[in-house]
Amino acid sequence: PWFILDGNDEISVVDFTYNRPSRPYDDVALVAVANKLNVSRYEMPMVHTGGNYMVDGYGTAASTDLVLEENPTQSLAALQTMANDYLGVDNYMFLDDPLGDYIAHIDCWGKFLGVDKILIGQVAQNDPRYARYEAIASLFENAITPWGDHYKVYRVYSPGNNLTTPYTNSLILNDHVFVPITGCQWDDAAIEVYQQAMPGYT
Repeated sequence: PWFILDGNDEISVVDFTYNRPSRPYDDVALVAVANKLNVSRYEMPMVHTGGNYMVDGYGTAASTDLVLEENPTQSLAALQTMANDYLGVDNYMFLDDPLGDYIAHIDCWGKFLGVDKILIGQVAQNDPRYARYEAIASLFENAITPWGDHYKVYRVYSPGNNLTTPYTNSLILNDHVFVPITGCQWDDAAIEVYQQAMPGYT
């Protein structure tokens, strides 16, 4: 569930049409979650998926342009307005997917670590995706954060795919960061990047 504070400052959840119609139970699971938590649920008329959405908590969100592909009857402006109406997002960025993988999820290569911090994957210079990854990093280095400064961009070496080096697909929960590792040779370096970027977190 995507949690929000609604107009009455009550915790609520926003639902959407899950982008995998072959998994209908995934799509209806949020109804059970909202009922169990006894919170309001708002149905946003957008096709989306959880792994392709990241927010900073201050009105900025980002997804790959998969959202545009899966909502062909909606204009970019309409999707941004919908995100503002349902999610309180003032600045919704739709980005090219540098991974070039079928899944096209932003959590496979990017992660907001704070209002002015972001983690972006990195690949070797001889990797065909190198220029795309560097373009995304440069985009954020030059973007203005909600605090009026530029993003501090941290890089994590992710030469594989979202299964072998999934370091940006982490969970920040209170003062802990849960980083997926796979036992490969780049795990320790990924943890070190998080420690540099997020001092005081476990």
